[in-house]
Amino acid sequence: MTFSESRDEWLPQLYQERWDDFVRLAALLLADQHLAEDAVIAAFATCYVRDPKLHTDEHAVSYVRTAVVNKVRGRQPVARDAMPPKAPEDLAYWCLRGLPARQREVLVLKFATSELSDDDIAEVLGMSVNAVRNNETKGLVAIGESLRPGSHTNPGHVDPRVEAVVRSALESAGESVHPVSRYDAIISEIARRPRRGRPPIWVIVLGCVLAFAVGVVLPVLGSGRGPALEDTQALPSVQTPEPNSQSIPTLQTGLDVFYLGRNDGLIHRELRDLPTSGDRLGTAVGAVLNVAPLDPNYISGWAAGQVNRASVKGSQITLDLSVSAFSQFKSGEQVQRAIEQLVVTATAAVGDRTGEKSVRILVDGSPNLPIIGKPATDFVDEGFAQCARVWVDSPQSGAEVPAGTVTISGVAQPTVSVMTYEVKLPQSGRMVMSGQINLSASDGNSWRPWHATVTVPKGEYDVIIREGTRVAEEKVITAT
Repeated sequence: MTFSESRDEWLPQLYQERWDDFVRLAALLLADQHLAEDAVIAAFATCYVRDPKLHTDEHAVSYVRTAVVNKVRGRQPVARDAMPPKAPEDLAYWCLRGLPARQREVLVLKFATSELSDDDIAEVLGMSVNAVRNNETKGLVAIGESLRPGSHTNPGHVDPRVEAVVRSALESAGESVHPVSRYDAIISEIARRPRRGRPPIWVIVLGCVLAFAVGVVLPVLGSGRGPALEDTQALPSVQTPEPNSQSIPTLQTGLDVFYLGRNDGLIHRELRDLPTSGDRLGTAVGAVLNVAPLDPNYISGWAAGQVNRASVKGSQITLDLSVSAFSQFKSGEQVQRAIEQLVVTATAAVGDRTGEKSVRILVDGSPNLPIIGKPATDFVDEGFAQCARVWVDSPQSGAEVPAGTVTISGVAQPTVSVMTYEVKLPQSGRMVMSGQINLSASDGNSWRPWHATVTVPKGEYDVIIREGTRVAEEKVITAT
């Protein structure tokens, strides 16, 4: 079948050919078919609204598959049973579900989608090919040690029998998933989102004519009539560029975007460079709703959604979100955690370091929020208690850095006193180097910057940051 670049043609074609495959992929990662279908619906809708230039069927499949994985990362997988099953295949899948997110994603893509090469998987997950292979090995070794406890005949190497069991386990788990038709749900989700695709030629021509009329004809006709009436209440109270700037930047750099820890539920920070969407506040809030974290150990409490308006007036930040942003929530607790993530991001975006600003959240203009109703007061940043005690700002998870001297840096809460770092080889776990971390002086009220300098040759490394003996953060980086 000839591939059409029109989204109104590739969407139904791709749905017909790949819906079942994508749902099974998401279900293997989330261990729940309903959650999986919701993630795939959101992925199809997001891809349609973005209207990317897709030139081939393979390109379209790869693009939507990546969107599916990103949507899955924004959802909490179903917890596995406390007691492991006894059947080898069931036990292998149970063990896989307990792996770190990066290893789990690699193994599912590797063994449940046989058409994908290591290069393809690297593209989907946004990591290097070496990282794919290392995470595959680490995951299989961990599963092998669980399947055959006490068997360490060749530590750090994969038993071929384990690979066969994992492949069979994923095939069996995938066969138990029976996707139902949800094309109408995709169309409904698309209808709730503003379309941002390329306009027809006649729209562009009409826009040019209207622009000419507004910019040239109307000022001539309106000259001599006196100043226009001012309506200060109608002016949007948003951040504006500095007086000497020529335009709003096309890229917001070093943007604070906050996510939830997949395991601890606390707030973690990533510094991101993202295309501008309005101003810095709108860009940051839009990222929380729609941009997947770089670190697979983080998730967003939000799956997708539109920022209708993001503004600041006095001490109040107002965020008006589309109702679709709340569609994945099942409980008030989920809503509250996601709102905490949003509030911290919004206050950081406007430079509020003292907690003076409150955040008002609306849903398509209404103060009545899904599930929790109308809040009695605006939301505020709750401070240190909801945040992880240590944040790593550089390098980010999955980053490629020049081999040689690398500076690791971040911030820690004021009560953190002892920090150390470890740099290890991912596959063998061998220590490359370790040492003490330099913490700045504490004033008792502010985050404390910290840094450490390491020297590494080319290769992939696990960078582990400890507070005392506890692992506070772990990042995988590649030195090139």
